[in-house]
Amino acid sequence: MNYFKLLTCLILFSLLVSCEEEEELPIVQSEPIISINSLIGVDSLIKLNLSESVGSPVEIKYISDAIISAYKNDKELGKFIYRENGTYELPEQYMASESEYKITITHPNFNKVTTNTIAPEKVQINDIKLLNDASEGKTTFKLKFTDDPSKSNYYMLLIKGILNNNSNVIEYYSSDIVFEGNLNVNDNGFEQNMLRGSRSFSDENFENSQVEISFYILNDDFFVDYQEYKIELYHLNEDYFNYERSFVSLENKSDLPFSNKTNLYSNVEGAFGIFTSYALDYKIVSKQ
Repeated sequence: MNYFKLLTCLILFSLLVSCEEEEELPIVQSEPIISINSLIGVDSLIKLNLSESVGSPVEIKYISDAIISAYKNDKELGKFIYRENGTYELPEQYMASESEYKITITHPNFNKVTTNTIAPEKVQINDIKLLNDASEGKTTFKLKFTDDPSKSNYYMLLIKGILNNNSNVIEYYSSDIVFEGNLNVNDNGFEQNMLRGSRSFSDENFENSQVEISFYILNDDFFVDYQEYKIELYHLNEDYFNYERSFVSLENKSDLPFSNKTNLYSNVEGAFGIFTSYALDYKIVSKQ
């Protein structure tokens, strides 16, 4: 009898499920919001890109009629001029190191937007040495620079191969503690996997102000016989550092079965996006 009741219940349940109409989930709509994209190097023209994001999937429309004001160390610099494809620039105004910049954006269809950044100073490369070890199939670089221990500093390191006046970013590897497991070769642990491929690092693991970092490229990682390498040392502010790491984490999220909730870092109030800066020094070394 118990089996008969159980069977009857299962049949009734299946009938109810089969008769239930499927309802389409409503498409999530959101109010239009401004999106800012601006990564500016010291000594570069001050510019930004402005777009409108709405709906799901996200649609992007350029905004061409916003009023954008810029301030340097609380002194007004003037208004941005619209160029094309959502790009605005501040004529004849270049990002100066160790200066604070603030931007305000007004538009009749959006809330007021504000953002600011402090441009870092250039950190010079003191020395770069190259060792081509054919027996191990890799080329090793040793980079030296001076870190200011009086404040927190953030850096990013890129290697570019140069051939016929063209340059391409090259993947590199390192067991140096400054990378904290960011690079592909250092992929132990969940947090390191989320940051796999990040090229940024902080000075928290530096033992003194005179820094030497060792890193290498694998000679069989690419098919081009580069004769020169351009080593780029970026001095980042904290906003750029956080943005780069969140961007890499989002890229890695799809490769991991389990991951923490990750949002793209933003330092903009009243909108999405990033407004930040960096200072760059580089040296070119010849292949041995």
